[in-house]
Amino acid sequence: MAINLSKYKGLLAGSKYIFLLNLSDKIFSFIIMMLLARNFTAVIYGQVVTLITLSIVLVSIFDLGLPIFIQREIAVNRQIASEIYSRVFILGSLLIVIYFALGSAAVLVVYSDIPYTLFIIISLMMYVSFLVTVNNKTLSGINEYKKQFQSFVLPRVLILAVFIPGIYLYSMSVNILLGVMFAGTGLNLLISALLLRKNDIRISVKYFSFSGIKKILAISLPLGIAVIFNLLYDKIDILLISKLRGFDEAAFYSIAYGLFKSSSIAFSFLLVSGFTRVAELHREPASIGEFLKEHATLISIICIICSVILFVFAEFIITVIYTGKFENSVNILRILSIGIIAMGLNNLTGIILNGMGYFKIVMFITLYALIMNAVLNFVLIPKYGITASAVLTVVTEFFIFALEWYYLKKILVNLQSKTTETA
Repeated sequence: MAINLSKYKGLLAGSKYIFLLNLSDKIFSFIIMMLLARNFTAVIYGQVVTLITLSIVLVSIFDLGLPIFIQREIAVNRQIASEIYSRVFILGSLLIVIYFALGSAAVLVVYSDIPYTLFIIISLMMYVSFLVTVNNKTLSGINEYKKQFQSFVLPRVLILAVFIPGIYLYSMSVNILLGVMFAGTGLNLLISALLLRKNDIRISVKYFSFSGIKKILAISLPLGIAVIFNLLYDKIDILLISKLRGFDEAAFYSIAYGLFKSSSIAFSFLLVSGFTRVAELHREPASIGEFLKEHATLISIICIICSVILFVFAEFIITVIYTGKFENSVNILRILSIGIIAMGLNNLTGIILNGMGYFKIVMFITLYALIMNAVLNFVLIPKYGITASAVLTVVTEFFIFALEWYYLKKILVNLQSKTTETA
């Protein structure tokens, strides 16, 4: 029987610019990483991947749940948007000092064979990317998705305009190429800030106070802890592989894992606007239940298609795009493709729980997932290598989905009972 998707046209149309932003971002990242993989050795590529992963993990520690917090708060408190934005952005900017110090210590002690200059470029670039995310989430809170897309496009076009000839015509070093990316990310930050000003959202130090920060952290910290747990379970395998098995195997795993995560572009654009929508529903069980049903159906269809494509064409995709030197990534990609539907659905359930304000539930679920993933990876990687990491990633995705689905259904039933009692 044919599947009728006509009722989902509104969902897709309303998320047009989110889709374009996610598509552009994934394509850009894909091109950059592909060019690096094809034109540098597996060891150098593995070092870059390791530093990016380490920086993402460290950024998540200082995330403090601020991006999710700012989107939700501005969605429901538009009249004080500048006050919320100022406090969040200034706090995020100040934390870069501690972030950089911890990153330096980690590289010098754990990854001393990686060039320190490479760490400086990548770590600063990733932190500026975090500040860009804060700006983008602020724009999401006022439903300005088109402006997010606009602030993204020009810097990426300029980066590619320098990056591609830099590799093929001028044989630029990896440091210079990543420096170009750093500059483009800074431009993205500047443009997004200017677009916020056009919406009368601007930074003012008069709003920054320790009492105000304390109130923000009281709400955002559970979100931040959940982000840390989520990033750690998502990235711990790369860090462990690079340390226990070498940068070349980290590169092989990263190629497959990158393609696995890239499949999220097919559905993630629905969830950015979905978070704001759930926050606006104010825990109305019937409306949230309908939101869950519609999005779960569409995401399931999308994920099954992506899973089949990556499983069947894994060898073709990897050898054509990344060349035969990454053929060890083929079977890893096939294993990971099995987890795409769980990844899609646990993204949905997590967005709904956070949008409803149940941050602690998501925090504890991701904590359980992190512990399970980290312990098993540490035990199994030395013996089974990157195959173990791929299997554990799939298991972790299904584990998170099962727990989030259980608690979400339980919450909706309880809210429905309370609504019935007060009617």
